[in-house]
Amino acid sequence: MKILNDPQPLPRKVPDYMRRRGGMWYWTGAMVMFAFLYEVITGLVILFYYQPTAAYASTENFLNSTPFGSIILTTHLYGAYAMIALLYLHLLRNLFVGAYKKPRKNQWISGILLLLMTLAVGFFGYSMSGDVLAANATGVGKGIAAETPVIGSYLEGIFFGNGTTASLFQRMLGWHIVLVALIGITFLGHFFLAEYNTIMPKRSESNYRTPLVDRETSTYRPWYPYNMIYMVQIALYTFAAILIIPSVVVALPGVPTLFSPFPQVAAGTSFTGPLYPPWFLLFVYKAMDFQVSSIIDPFWATVIFAGAPLVYLLLIPFLDRNNSLSMTDRPVTVALGIIGIAYLVGLSIWGALTPALFIPDPEVLLFFVVIGVALFVLVELAIWSIKHRKTRFRDPAKVYILLAMTGISAFGTGSLAIPSLITFKPVYDIPAILLAMITAYLILLDIASMRTAETVRPMEPVSSDMKPVTYVLISAFLVFAAIVILFIITPLNPSVVSQEAGYGIGLGLLLFISGTLVKIYRKTEYGE
Repeated sequence: MKILNDPQPLPRKVPDYMRRRGGMWYWTGAMVMFAFLYEVITGLVILFYYQPTAAYASTENFLNSTPFGSIILTTHLYGAYAMIALLYLHLLRNLFVGAYKKPRKNQWISGILLLLMTLAVGFFGYSMSGDVLAANATGVGKGIAAETPVIGSYLEGIFFGNGTTASLFQRMLGWHIVLVALIGITFLGHFFLAEYNTIMPKRSESNYRTPLVDRETSTYRPWYPYNMIYMVQIALYTFAAILIIPSVVVALPGVPTLFSPFPQVAAGTSFTGPLYPPWFLLFVYKAMDFQVSSIIDPFWATVIFAGAPLVYLLLIPFLDRNNSLSMTDRPVTVALGIIGIAYLVGLSIWGALTPALFIPDPEVLLFFVVIGVALFVLVELAIWSIKHRKTRFRDPAKVYILLAMTGISAFGTGSLAIPSLITFKPVYDIPAILLAMITAYLILLDIASMRTAETVRPMEPVSSDMKPVTYVLISAFLVFAAIVILFIITPLNPSVVSQEAGYGIGLGLLLFISGTLVKIYRKTEYGE
């Protein structure tokens, strides 16, 4: 099979700028891969202890009685959260830079399928704990499956068993494992396509036209050791974040139910808190609260509010077929992408603030129509202004002022959005909508500043390189800090949840220090 930019051995070399400051944006896919690897390893450990016939009891026993069980279980949950968040980040970056265009159509489609399967495996994994939240999430999922026309009863049986508790958890465990295997296979295909099509370089290299293919030059360094060591650095930082964040959450008192890494009370037990679904499905569950959803049934509501956007994402490569990679030449795609983000975030916040609260149709229309129309008009106006060079930012001071204004506007929008979504009173609704429109426009101007800032008067470069002795001192300090952390966490009891949180934080810090030492090594040895 002929490989683009052939002949070139796989894995490919990449430009040096992708490994330097700011180059992390090119490696969001690698972060997803490492999060998935962490999930597979911790998931296999949990699998040895999980019992579908006693789902809640085996989960609690693993959490409280198994050495390091709390660290493994909580980081497995938050590792899934990290993987989903990174997939969204990876998807949005590729959407706005045009990475779905030729020659990367199949690569884009496989990425969307990865997102879909990851959300599904996250749902089944979340529901396997057997607590009251899992029971509620499973109930909604069963309702959607059962309402599928013609084959609803078959789908309910395939995914959720024959009605007994044992068959329910056996099916969910089975689908959890099957989907993980399918994700692994799809990952392999996705990475092969990434190598086949070459990594997407700077769009300016092809004057923002397709096909954008990376052309190897004599300045490219071999994959080993340069890329491999950089990948080790990314892996260490990714694992560190997955360990530190949930361990800190465990150590904090009064963590909201939505973000708690622990199972709640057993299903069927009295529970006074809100029955939240997993946060990454809040937008779908909130749509079930709409008046229209009660009329058209849960299945068709899911098709409209979740299925339709998914189909659109799959069809983008075939709908947006022009050869330009510039956002100004893709106004509809960019506008719909920004509107999609607004809907996803807005529905999720709405679901978090008002779980299971019935929403009448007028309020649903207000949310979708007003925000959609307003954002579409603002995006088109901003793109027209940028394209016709009505908006330029040659003065760096203006760029800083613009960023400050964006931050203030975004803070105001968030402050007003919470009471607006809870109360739906005009005193909050109207200012929140207006500020959201202003914020969206300012964000687009921020994007414009990235392009026009290149024309700012050049300044004399200031070297930021430190002397070798400075790197030696920093490395020595980090090694000393690592020894201190080891000294602190070694005596901790791995079977006590509160002490395991400290162990998880310490282990995460050790990985972070290791990643930083690798970064220093790359800087001193390779100048990257």
